[in-house]
Amino acid sequence: MLFWVSGILLAVVLLLLAAGVMSARRLRDPADPLTGLLYIAGRTYARLVHRLRVETEPGALSDIDGPLIVVSNHTAGVDPLLVSAGCPRRIGWIMAEDMRIPHLNWFWRWQGVIFVTRDKEGRKGLRDARTALANGACIGIFPEGRLERPHGRLLPFNPGVGMLVKRTKARILPVIVEGTPETETAWQALWTPSRAKVRFMRPISYADSSLTAAEIAADLQHRYAAWTGWPVANHAPAARIKSKAAPPASIKTDRSIA
Repeated sequence: MLFWVSGILLAVVLLLLAAGVMSARRLRDPADPLTGLLYIAGRTYARLVHRLRVETEPGALSDIDGPLIVVSNHTAGVDPLLVSAGCPRRIGWIMAEDMRIPHLNWFWRWQGVIFVTRDKEGRKGLRDARTALANGACIGIFPEGRLERPHGRLLPFNPGVGMLVKRTKARILPVIVEGTPETETAWQALWTPSRAKVRFMRPISYADSSLTAAEIAADLQHRYAAWTGWPVANHAPAARIKSKAAPPASIKTDRSIA
C-alpha cells in the first residue's frame, strides 16, 4: 500500500514539475518551474473567481520580447494578477510602498516587485525600474497612481511614466482593465467575484519621439481616453497635446485563459 501511495505522489510531483517547466517557458523570461506553477494558479484563479476574458488587438502580443513597460489603468487591487494572467511574459510590477505586507517580502522579491514611495524618495524605485529594463526585463506600472473611483473614469496619468519611457526608450504594452469589483479596499477585490476583462493593445514606441516626459504621459492618457471612451478627471491634468490614437478596428477575443 505504501508503495502505491508513494508512486502516486511521485507521479503527481513529476506532472506538476512538467507543467511548471512548460508554463515557465511560455513566460519568455527566465523563470523556474515554481514560477510557472504560480502562473498556472494565477490564470486558474482569474478564470474561476473573476471570469476573466482576455481580448487582444491584432499583433498586440506577437512581438513583446526585450525591455517592455506594461502600462495599465487601475481599477482594483486585483489588476496586477489579471494582467499577469493574460500576458505571456513575467511582469515585475511597480507597487506603492504603503501597500507592502512585510511578512510577504520573500514573495515580493521572488516576483521582482519594485516598491516606490509616494514622495521624492520614490526616485530610487524608478532607478530600480530603469535597471531592470536595461537588463531586458518586463515591468508593469499604473500611471494613475491610485484606483479609479468611480469606475469608467480615467485619472490623470503621472508624468513619471513618461520619464521612465523617455530615459529607457523601452516600448510600451498598453493594457485596459475593466469589469473588476468596486470594493471598499484594494485587497477586498482579491476575493470578490467579478466579470473582468483585460484588453491588450499593440505596443507603442516613443524611442524616436521628441515629446517630453509630460507629453508622453499626456499622449498615453489621450490614447486611453480614445480606446475606452471614458472621461478624464479634470483635476491635476497631464500636459495637453493632441494624440493621433483612434479606437482599434478589430479585437481578437480569447474567452478561455485557463
